Amino acid sequence: MRLYLNSSDSLTNKKYYLLRAAEKLGINVVASTPQTLPENVDYSLNIEPYERFIPGNKWTGIWEIDLLLDRQDMNEINWQLADTVFIAVNTIPDRLKKFKSKTRLLFQACDPDLYKTKVIPEYDVVFSGSMHSPVYSERERIYNIVKEFCNYKGFDNTGLFDYINILKLAKVQFIRSMKTPIGDGELAQRFFECLAIGPVLTNYVDDLKHTGLIEDTDYMAYRNDKDMLEKLSYLVKHPEFASKMAQNGALKARMYHTYTNRLISILNTINYG
Repeated sequence: MRLYLNSSDSLTNKKYYLLRAAEKLGINVVASTPQTLPENVDYSLNIEPYERFIPGNKWTGIWEIDLLLDRQDMNEINWQLADTVFIAVNTIPDRLKKFKSKTRLLFQACDPDLYKTKVIPEYDVVFSGSMHSPVYSERERIYNIVKEFCNYKGFDNTGLFDYINILKLAKVQFIRSMKTPIGDGELAQRFFECLAIGPVLTNYVDDLKHTGLIEDTDYMAYRNDKDMLEKLSYLVKHPEFASKMAQNGALKARMYHTYTNRLISILNTINYG
């Protein structure tokens, strides 16, 4: 079986993570580029964002990332054509709930090979993630509070290896997921990447229940602004505890939340439903 990955050509796209995983496993996986969009494939996984939907003759999959945005290009017809829709968040727009039976929860993940190099943290936190638009207003509000509280570094979206090296400069992997009119239930997209570096402090969302992680052992979550600042302060001021939590989280990230794990889950879904 050859699995075809259809997605935009970006070095931080899940397509490249899955290709790296397939190489490790010795699995026949190929990927599109803007110049190579085939007309005839048997097994096709369309990974958001993609420029054109490619159906498979034997199996068609979609991996949606930003369900809470309910994007215009999240085409209902494509969901109808797909055999399986992998979703990175349990909250689904109302117009797509009729396809709930074909969805499977599949979080984004980490690639352990990218975290081997160790660096000495220079900042309390590093701010990552999009801001400066209405859908990111809550994230921006939170980060503005934290800026007044600790030593931080912010950066814009950049290349894969660059942003991972920047994240390593933080004593605490502080991340805030998106909040939209549809919901506030998503896990931050870089959660497992941050978990592989650790220690993680994030806003509490229900999807954390589905990760297999233990709160206050593998990561910390906050429920309000006061809780956030208290936990951030604790992690910065108690490096031994923070280091132990980072070890716990990184171990589980490597064991259960890699793109190798995700690729195996995708293949099992194709083969067994």
